[in-house]
Amino acid sequence: MKKLVVVLLVLFCMAFVFAQTNDTGNDTITTSSTTTTQQNQSKIQTAFTCLEDKVAGKCSTLSLQEISLTILATPKNSVLDECVNALKDKKRSENCWGTNGCNIKETALAILALNHMGENTDAAENWLLAQNKTPVDLVWYLEQDSNEASECHISYDSNDYTVNVNENKKISANAGTCLTRAQANFWLKVSPSCLNKEFRIECDKNFISTLLYKNQNSPTIYVLEDTESSPAFGTISLQVKSKCFSTSSSCDYEATAWATLALLKTRHNVEEFIPYVVALADTNARYLPDAFIFMVTSYEDYGNKLIAEQKLGNYWEASSSAYNKYYDTALALLSLGDSSSDNVIKARDWALFSQGNNGCWGNSIRDTAIMLWALEGRTGRATTGTSVTTCSEGNYFCIPTAECPSGEVLNNYFCSGLSSVCCQNENLQTCSEYSGVVCTSDQVCTGNERRASDEDACCLGTCEDKPTETECESIGYLCKAQCTDSQEEVGYSCNSGDVCCRTKTTPTGGSSFWLWFFIILILIILIVLAYIYRERLKLFWHKVKNKFKKDKSKGEVSSNNRPRPGFPPAGMPMMRRPMPMRRMPIMPPQRRQMPRPEDRAMDETFKKLKEMSK
Repeated sequence: MKKLVVVLLVLFCMAFVFAQTNDTGNDTITTSSTTTTQQNQSKIQTAFTCLEDKVAGKCSTLSLQEISLTILATPKNSVLDECVNALKDKKRSENCWGTNGCNIKETALAILALNHMGENTDAAENWLLAQNKTPVDLVWYLEQDSNEASECHISYDSNDYTVNVNENKKISANAGTCLTRAQANFWLKVSPSCLNKEFRIECDKNFISTLLYKNQNSPTIYVLEDTESSPAFGTISLQVKSKCFSTSSSCDYEATAWATLALLKTRHNVEEFIPYVVALADTNARYLPDAFIFMVTSYEDYGNKLIAEQKLGNYWEASSSAYNKYYDTALALLSLGDSSSDNVIKARDWALFSQGNNGCWGNSIRDTAIMLWALEGRTGRATTGTSVTTCSEGNYFCIPTAECPSGEVLNNYFCSGLSSVCCQNENLQTCSEYSGVVCTSDQVCTGNERRASDEDACCLGTCEDKPTETECESIGYLCKAQCTDSQEEVGYSCNSGDVCCRTKTTPTGGSSFWLWFFIILILIILIVLAYIYRERLKLFWHKVKNKFKKDKSKGEVSSNNRPRPGFPPAGMPMMRRPMPMRRMPIMPPQRRQMPRPEDRAMDETFKKLKEMSK
C-alpha cells in the first residue's frame, strides 16, 4: 500500500510541475514588450486575414472610402482585383465618385487607390482640378520692406500708386482700393475682390516684398515660403494664388486636404492649395490637420508639431476627432513615413499592441485598411499590371517631392509615402542646414528626425534627457493611459497618470489540451491500479473502518458518567468469565503461496517509481 501512495504522489507532482511550466511559458510569450520582427509580421498577417475575411465577396457593397482604403492597404490578389473592379464600376459619368453625386474626398481617395494599382486616372484628376474655388476665409497682406526709408511704386490694372515706407517701417498711404493700410500701417491688406490681380512693386532702395495670409477667425499670420528681394529700382511681381476644393459655394477642409494629396501624388503643382490647408488648420482640428500639412509641404515645423500632439499612450487622437484614435494614428504614421523618431517607433508598437482578438482595429474595415496602409506600405501594380519595383530596389532614394529636382524624378519606381518621390540622388544637406541638432547618447529627440549628409540621426526638434525607465517598463510591460481589451492592469509603477499593462495571460488552446490530456492519463492509471489491487484496497478499507470503530469505542461514556452495560465501573479490575475448553482439529501445515508473475512485475514497477520519487 505504501508503494501505491508513492506512485500517486509522483504522478500528482508531475502534473503540478507540468501545469506550472505551461503557465510560466505562456506568460513569457505573451508579456514581452519588445516585439520581434517575426511577431510583427505575424500580427500584420493576422490583420490582413481579418480584413480579407470582412471584404471578400462584398466589395461592391462597401462604402467608397472602405473600398479605396482596402485597395491602398493591398490585400491578397483575389480581394484586390475584386475591389479594383468594384471601384471602377462605381465611377460616375462625370469621371468622379460619390454616393450621392460627385464627392471631392471620395474622388480623391479613388484616384489614390487606382493610381496605386497602375490605372489611368487622368480624367478624374481633370475633374478634380475643375472643382477649385477661391476661399473667402483667408485675409491676405502685401509687405514691402527696406533697411532705410524708401519711395515705392505699386502698379496694377494699368494704374500706378506711390507710397512711402518710413524709417519706422510704416506705410504712408493706401495704394488704390485694392491695397489699403492695415496692421498698424505696417502692411497693405489685399481686398477680396482683387485676389486674382498681379501687383508690381518697385522701390528706390534695396527692398524685399512678399505676401502674408491668415485665417479670418485666427490671429496667427503666415508668410509664403518664397520672400523675394530686389536691388534699388528693380521690380518684384506678386499675385495671390489661393484655392480650395468644394462642390458647393464654400470650401471643404477635409476634401481639400485629400484632394491636394491626390494631386501631389499624381505629379501636379499644389502650391495654390497650401495656404488654405495651412491657415484653416486652427478651425479644423478634428481632422488632425498637421498630418496633412506635413505631407503636402514637408515643413519640418509641422512634423515636430504633429509629434508633439502624440498622446501619452503613444497614439494620436485629434481634438473632438471626426474619426477615432486608430484612424488618426494611421494618418499620422502616413505623414511621418520612415521617420526614425522614437515617437514613431512607439506609435507603431502601440498600433500592433492594440489589435482586436480577430486582428482588426476597432472591428472596422475602414480603420483596419488605413492602419495596414500606414504600417505596411505595400507596393501596388505598374500600368502594365505587373509588380512594381521599389525605389530602394533600384538603388534610388524616396525623398520629399520639394527636394527632388524635376529632372531627377523617377516615375517608374515606387515610394510608399504620399509626399515623396523616387529621386536619382538623395540630395541631402548638413544637419545644421536643416536647422537640426545631434542629440547625445543620454538624450532623446522630442521632434522629428531625418538623415543628413553628415549625420544619420539629425534631430529637427529639441534634445531632452532620456526619461528614467519605470518599474513597469523595466519588467517588460507597457505604461499606458489605459489598458486595451486584450490587456490587463498589473501593479507595477508608471509615471503619473499611466497604468501598467500586460497582455492577458489566458492559456492558449494548445497548452490547455495537453494539460487536460495529462490529467485524464493520470485518472486512467489510477483506475487501472485500483482494479489490480482491488483485494488489497478492500482489506485496507476494512482495517481502516475497524480501527475507526475501535478508537471510537475507547472514548465513549454514558451521559450520567456511568459505564455502559456489560463493563465494570471505572477503577475496578476487569473480571473475565472462564471459557470452556474445546478441542481444535489439527490442520496440516499449508504450503506458502508463491507470488504470481504479474505481482512480481508490479512490484518491480513500484520499486522503480519509488526510486524516482527519492
